[in-house]
Amino acid sequence: MNRFKRLSPFLGGCAAIAVLALLLVVYTLTKPVPMAGTKSISIDVEYENGVNEHYQITTEAQFLLEALKSIPNFQIEGTTTEEFGLMVTTINGKRADYQKDGAYWALLCDGETCNYGVSQQAIKDGERYTFQYTLPSEELKK
Repeated sequence: MNRFKRLSPFLGGCAAIAVLALLLVVYTLTKPVPMAGTKSISIDVEYENGVNEHYQITTEAQFLLEALKSIPNFQIEGTTTEEFGLMVTTINGKRADYQKDGAYWALLCDGETCNYGVSQQAIKDGERYTFQYTLPSEELKK
């Protein structure tokens, strides 16, 4: 019985290393792969008051943030972290203040929630990106 107690931390460490290795393999297989060459994409901004703006651009950029920076009169601001890149707080002067009322800018790709942030989202020809000003639902506020 004593021998199993000594092996337990060793086996736990091996299991943790195996899980980390598996997660690394999954990330490597599913990470966004940028597409080289010219791409035509559209960007929509849906504001809280129902006003929408539409941008159609052709770009050589590989990631969404690079493409957004090339749009005249389009302003995007936020805080940047090494791990997640730009966390968008303000688009064209409209701030989504999560601390104040739970509002945030949701990023959608072809109507589905993006798996990556604006800095890490690889773009492909023909995709439509939407920044949607989002407030928490009434159910979440309870």
